[in-house]
Amino acid sequence: MTSQRTLLPRSTPAASGMSSRSITALLDRLEALSVECHSIMVVRHGHVVAEGWWAPYSAERPHFLYSLTKSFTSVAVGLAIADGLLSLDDRVVDVLPDHVPDDISEQGRRLTVHHLLSMTAGHRTDSLAEAWRLEPGDLVKGCRSTPTRGRRRRRGTSCR
Repeated sequence: MTSQRTLLPRSTPAASGMSSRSITALLDRLEALSVECHSIMVVRHGHVVAEGWWAPYSAERPHFLYSLTKSFTSVAVGLAIADGLLSLDDRVVDVLPDHVPDDISEQGRRLTVHHLLSMTAGHRTDSLAEAWRLEPGDLVKGCRSTPTRGRRRRRGTSCR
């Protein structure tokens, strides 16, 4: 690895009260089951105690996480709500004011954090490609620029 990320401090399994053998056993089991892994990170007591990537992936290579992102997002929003920083009823235009397009629709102005978490923003189709076309430099603004037609639940990788 050419660069060391410092967002989470690093430690060793032993220093965190964890056996290195358990990590090795996990990796061996994943291989035995032919599980296609791209990367792994083991965090214990707030410290990264193991991390690695399977070729051709690396720490420096951006990687789409698709639906896994929903887990991270829901945890972050839950923590923000618990800290009183955010509410499910907060409007997205108020939470992300720097990403609001000038020509946002009235329906877009009413969009709440709850709509995003429940995937009911109203997009009829997967709108990711349209968002990139509308705002190549700002995907959030592009998503807010795509037309919506109601509180429709749409599963996929789009701009909900």
